[in-house]
Amino acid sequence: MEQRTPEWFAARCGKVTASRLADVMARTKSGYAASRQNYMAELICQRLTGKLEEGFSNAAMIRGTELEPVAREMYALNEFDAEITEVGLIDHPTIPRFAASPDGLVNGDGLIEIKCPNTGLILRP
Repeated sequence: MEQRTPEWFAARCGKVTASRLADVMARTKSGYAASRQNYMAELICQRLTGKLEEGFSNAAMIRGTELEPVAREMYALNEFDAEITEVGLIDHPTIPRFAASPDGLVNGDGLIEIKCPNTGLILRP
C-alpha cells in the first residue's frame, strides 16, 4: 500500500500512529494536555464514523514530501547501497490499533524516517 493514497488513509483511520504518539503522551502538571484530549476525541470520531479529518499541510511539509525520494536515494548511496523498501502502514505487532508509516525499511531490519528541513544552509559531508 502506498502512503497518502485513499487505501492508506482508510487503513490509518481510528489508529494511534507514530506521528501522533507525542499527543498520546502529552501531560501537564495538572494532568493530560489538551493535545492528548483532542487526539482522543479525534480517534473516537474516526472509529465511530470511519472517516478521517482532512490533515494539516504547509509549504514546508509539501517540500519535504517532494524531496523524500531524493533524500531516500542519497541515504541509500551514502550507506553503501543500502536496500530501502518503501512501505505503507505497518501495524504494531502486539498493540492493537497502533501503527506507523516509516519512509522505508532498511535492509529488512531497520527503518528510515526522512526529514528535509527548510534552511538556507548547504551541508556537505
